[in-house]
Amino acid sequence: MYSSLSQFKAYLWIDSEDTSKDSQLTLALNSACELLNHLCGVDSFDQAEYEEQIDLRKVYTNSFWYNIFLKNKPVQSISQINGSDYSWTKWTDYMVANQRRIIFKSLDVNSDFGFITIKYTAWYNRDNEWTDELPDDLKLIEMILACWKLSDELKSELNIWVSSYKLWDEQIVYGWKTTDQTIDEIYFSFKIMLDKFKNFTLAI
Repeated sequence: MYSSLSQFKAYLWIDSEDTSKDSQLTLALNSACELLNHLCGVDSFDQAEYEEQIDLRKVYTNSFWYNIFLKNKPVQSISQINGSDYSWTKWTDYMVANQRRIIFKSLDVNSDFGFITIKYTAWYNRDNEWTDELPDDLKLIEMILACWKLSDELKSELNIWVSSYKLWDEQIVYGWKTTDQTIDEIYFSFKIMLDKFKNFTLAI
């Protein structure tokens, strides 16, 4: 889960001392988390280490730098290239642009097959000493999806038949009062909010 049970209960105006619905709410949050990951094409937004093969034939290069696009974002650091520890300094020897574009000053690697393997850390630190780095809008999307996942009986009891959501000057209409809501309709309702987190592979 990205949002906590206590946050979800506060979102639904449920007293923190009321634990009678905790199991249903937790189930809805877990299901919403899986759906959110699926819609964005990720395994998780929690910070982790990834290993990715890069086709050097598709890498843009000139006499000054190499441009490589990685799949997961935002890239926090690079730890290995082709199995060897990478100890160069971020913002000195390489930089990260637009969260996933890696620009190297030089890339001295040997590859018999035209591929290199990069191991790197990406996404958001959930164990930060001061704050959870996960963006609040991801938690909000998860909680809205979790509302849709709740049973009709519980929705009626909590009076959360949501049909729209307004955030400043942006309004999103869900149409969740219908019983034939499709996953595609849910996706396009959240398209603007999801697009900046959606994962994809860049083809060059």
